[in-house]
Amino acid sequence: MSQDKVSVVTVVYNAVSIIEETIKSVLSQTYSNLEYIVIDGGSSDGTIDVIRKYEDRISIFISEPDKGIYDAMNKGIDKSAGNWINFMNAGDFFYSTSSVSEIFDIPEDDYSKYAAVYGDAEYRLKSFSYIRQGYECDRDHFMPFSHQAAFARADIAKKNKFNLKYKIAADTEFFLRLNREGYQLKHVSVIVCSYDASVGISMNSEVKHAKEFVEMQIEYGAPKDSPYFKKYIRSAYIRQYMRRLIPHSIWERMRENKIKKQSDIIIKEI
Repeated sequence: MSQDKVSVVTVVYNAVSIIEETIKSVLSQTYSNLEYIVIDGGSSDGTIDVIRKYEDRISIFISEPDKGIYDAMNKGIDKSAGNWINFMNAGDFFYSTSSVSEIFDIPEDDYSKYAAVYGDAEYRLKSFSYIRQGYECDRDHFMPFSHQAAFARADIAKKNKFNLKYKIAADTEFFLRLNREGYQLKHVSVIVCSYDASVGISMNSEVKHAKEFVEMQIEYGAPKDSPYFKKYIRSAYIRQYMRRLIPHSIWERMRENKIKKQSDIIIKEI
């Protein structure tokens, strides 16, 4: 049985301190039919020097200005030659050297009818990390998985790229759109990625992220005057306001304590 070709795309901009770990995690994968694409936004902090250390093992490397993270990810889709595409961006990495193999090296699994295959993710915080399983997709719960844990069918992704109208939540909108259009997405019980959950544009811009999420839900038919949406946005305003008032170290501790109380995660102390 021939292996599906998997394209892994890393987008990066001025991330000299974290890009090397991401690159190493991709290049150390045991899966043999893997293409690696790095899209840099024109970094000026030494990131490009780190990337060039591994250039002979990178299939495609582009460094040029872009219109943001999702524009860069769309470039990766355009350049990819694989059957499946994964986005492992700077600061994130595969959970183990066998992560891709555990998804695609199982002969009895036929993913041909799925638009995406996704696994579980490790979320890293300051004092501990935790494993959250991806759950089955339905039309009311997104994101049901981390996009770093997902492999999208390339032919479908090339026709359904990230919507650049959404600056923060375009990954959510991408998979929501696939699901709403009737494509099937499959969960596999494999820990695929390790994601830095202590930072990120969605966490640092909670109100904007909440508004984008509500906007995309309304676009797909949800009622505009939903009390849930009003509460969702109001809560985002409160969280963002409190983050500005409370010292960062205390806010982190409060967030970690809240996460530890959740029942659907597996805690790993650092």
